Amino acid sequence: MARNVYVGPAVSALLIIILILVLLNSSQSLSSLIVNSLIGLVVLVLLNFLPFIKINISIWTVLIAGLGGIPGIIILILLSLLGVEL
Repeated sequence: MARNVYVGPAVSALLIIILILVLLNSSQSLSSLIVNSLIGLVVLVLLNFLPFIKINISIWTVLIAGLGGIPGIIILILLSLLGVEL
């Protein structure tokens, strides 16, 4: 049981590092990055009102949604459905 405690933050840290590397290597403009981040954060908040998806709002989920936008939200939903708590 104690092993599951470290899975969430470890996966989150790995995803954040991958997202940062992708963002540094991409040629997106800053405005599209900001819009994508805002959309991701708004969708994260709206997902908490749905009864069948349980994503706890923590620093890790906010970072994944903020840096990843919609792809980050999709990753969070998949992790939630797999039972990984962040």
